[in-house]
Amino acid sequence: MEKNNGGFNQFTLGLVIGGILGILYAPKEGKETRRALKELLKLWEEKAGQLTGEVKEKVAEVREAAEPMVMETKEKIEPFINEIKPIVQEKIAQATDLLEPIAQDVAKETEEKMAEVVDPVIEKARAELNETIEQARREIRTNIQKPHPKYFRGL
Repeated sequence: MEKNNGGFNQFTLGLVIGGILGILYAPKEGKETRRALKELLKLWEEKAGQLTGEVKEKVAEVREAAEPMVMETKEKIEPFINEIKPIVQEKIAQATDLLEPIAQDVAKETEEKMAEVVDPVIEKARAELNETIEQARREIRTNIQKPHPKYFRGL
């Protein structure tokens, strides 16, 4: 297949457009015009099939031509990746070693801050609960010491 068939494609496109314009402006009967348009559409269909085949061939050629380059590039890069991989892993380990104490400090500070905030709230809630319990006890004692109607005395 030739490398440059753009001229042929342009010629075909010009032929098709010229054919359509010629048919539409020609003084023919409707039946003849419809027949001519059908023939023109058939021609377009054939050209589209040819172009599809050409495109598929070009894609296959490009893929075939690119495959060795991809493999060559992969072969060239692979040693570099293998060389740099331990370095990256070492740097990750170093970063982890540096970050771990910081994370522990942050956790400890967070726990202390939470204790500063939560402990007073818990103490306040405990005091309020104790006060409520004490108030309930007083009310119960008061209710027990009240005189009861006669029908409760015999029990």
